[in-house]
Amino acid sequence: MISKESTNYKLRFSDIADRDIDQAIDYHSQRSEAGEYNFKNELNQALDALEINPFFQFRYKNIRALPFKSLPYLIFFEVEEQEKVVYIYAIFNTHQNSNKYPNL
Repeated sequence: MISKESTNYKLRFSDIADRDIDQAIDYHSQRSEAGEYNFKNELNQALDALEINPFFQFRYKNIRALPFKSLPYLIFFEVEEQEKVVYIYAIFNTHQNSNKYPNL
């Protein structure tokens, strides 16, 4: 896992989330430079929001989900309040079949 430090919550990415991000960047970069920029911009906005206040809706069990503002992606994550850590498990493209949801 890689981690991104913050004054509020630390973000820690699973290997799956890292792979999802790399695949999305590859996909959007093949489509256009603007597409890659838009994806990275929305990802960074979502990550910034998680660092400040990660208490978004529960999707199932303890797993929460945060949608991107205008792109069809969800960030699946869990919050450890005592540790002040957000564990990011997956970045899911919602245009995929819902049966492909990450098995968290």
